[in-house]
Amino acid sequence: MTDDLTTSGRSETSGLVGDTARVSSLLPTFGFAAEQMDAEANIAAWREAVATLFDVDELARGEPEPFRADLCSYAMGPVLIGLSRASGQRFRRTTETIARSGVDHIILQLYARGGFDGIASDVPVRVRAGDICLFDLAQTLETRATPFENLTLVMPRPLFGSHLIQVEDLHGLVLPGSGVLARLLAGHLTALFEFAPRMTLDECQSVVEGTIALMVACLRNELERRHADHSMAASTSLIRIRQHIEARLGDDDLSANSIAVHFGLSRASLYRQFSPVGGIAEYIRSRRLHRAFFDLAGSTARGLRISEVARRWQLGTDAHFTRSFKATYGITPRAAREAALRGARMRPNPDAPDSGTISRWMREIAPPRTVD
Repeated sequence: MTDDLTTSGRSETSGLVGDTARVSSLLPTFGFAAEQMDAEANIAAWREAVATLFDVDELARGEPEPFRADLCSYAMGPVLIGLSRASGQRFRRTTETIARSGVDHIILQLYARGGFDGIASDVPVRVRAGDICLFDLAQTLETRATPFENLTLVMPRPLFGSHLIQVEDLHGLVLPGSGVLARLLAGHLTALFEFAPRMTLDECQSVVEGTIALMVACLRNELERRHADHSMAASTSLIRIRQHIEARLGDDDLSANSIAVHFGLSRASLYRQFSPVGGIAEYIRSRRLHRAFFDLAGSTARGLRISEVARRWQLGTDAHFTRSFKATYGITPRAAREAALRGARMRPNPDAPDSGTISRWMREIAPPRTVD
């Protein structure tokens, strides 16, 4: 990534100035520059911009210069892309952060400068300049970053769910910058950001479809290479079974038997295909709990009863649901709902100019429906 590229497409209205400012309105754009703000305003703008993704602290700890952050981002239909430059800091995404933010996305980051060490769920992760990393925002994360520059692509989970069986395995995945896959994706991300200021909303659909197809091909190959057991490879039949399950998670008759009958499979064959994730019953249960979590973390959580969510996703009695939920997420359903309500109260006034822009974008981007 060149210095010329990382400064292209900046909007005058957002404080990032470039030759393409007059046409950047083709796509919604948002950003700010440290040099045009005082230190406190810069920190506040950075915290607000990343609040939906992470809690941040230890800003510029141990560094000779005060904290600085620049951001330039674009809403590209169903995905978001942004360039960030910032001082070192700690990023955290706890279960409470996940519930408070209420968003369910996958993010991909290309580090042009700097890097981090951290823990994705319970797996150590190390990223250096040139590497590409992926995170599942439904899972916990803590990293300590050095001063960095990165490109971040934010994508709704269903864009991957139609092509990958175990989307959760993307969490903490690192593609080394020296590898072909990282270089290929880095080139694509760089071009995507470069052309974003001149791209129309009508062009976004085909561009995003091509981007997701490229990523899925690269990531599926990497996931399969890293798994000793390839029986969960994303074959066409398994993708169709997964889509069938996702579309019927609220049905009380969804079971291994009904799925086997629907697809003309023996129960033994179905069990073998899902054995790497603990069996098909466990897979269905985990997907139902995932839906329940984001029901409780959603904007309508205030009016939801715990029992209503348990019934909606066929998760048993209130007591059974609470035990399963806490075993999976470390907090109770009630605590998740309360965190979501605290997050709603903390969100800025949506009518204020540029207020919570990225948070609003992430809640507004509409993922495609899963079709059986």
